[in-house]
Amino acid sequence: MSEKAEILARSVAAHAGVDRGMELALALGLKGGQYAASKALAIKIAGDDRWVNQRSPHGLMVDCLYLCAKRVGIKTSAIKVRELTLKIFGVGCQPRPNTWKKQFGDLLEVWL
Repeated sequence: MSEKAEILARSVAAHAGVDRGMELALALGLKGGQYAASKALAIKIAGDDRWVNQRSPHGLMVDCLYLCAKRVGIKTSAIKVRELTLKIFGVGCQPRPNTWKKQFGDLLEVWL
């Protein structure tokens, strides 16, 4: 199996049937309500007609948690989030909200 296929298999296994976003939210220092807002944002974006799968569902969740942490003043970085996702899920995921956040600014304002 190629390295890329192995990473994909680990990513799928890490999230099979279980929403593990709360683990990352807690590791970032977010509270339950902040996690809920991030989760609601990810659901709203993924269900929006403008969304064309710029990110995987896992990547979108990571992006939303990262944006929420930044918005509430938690000092974090893309590198720190990547390290946390690697530690928690066994697969690192770097937040990349710049690929979509401008297009969904209206939803960001409502949910975060």
